[in-house]
Amino acid sequence: LIWLDFNNLGLSEEELEDFIVKKAKLWLDGGTMFGPEGKGFQRVNIACPRETLSRALYQLKGAVDELRDK
Repeated sequence: LIWLDFNNLGLSEEELEDFIVKKAKLWLDGGTMFGPEGKGFQRVNIACPRETLSRALYQLKGAVDELRDK
């Protein structure tokens, strides 16, 4: 498992969850489910085939790039 820090995107927890699901088309674990110190983080399970992880990270990068281009 790894933790990704999305705090630099400046999104609320609701916006971040919406961004992950609707824009990146991923289902990650929101950090706040583990306590308030998880705010702005998402937990990713990387115990999967390399191709699956690569596709997920590519989707995430594309969504972040699109958000930053706005």
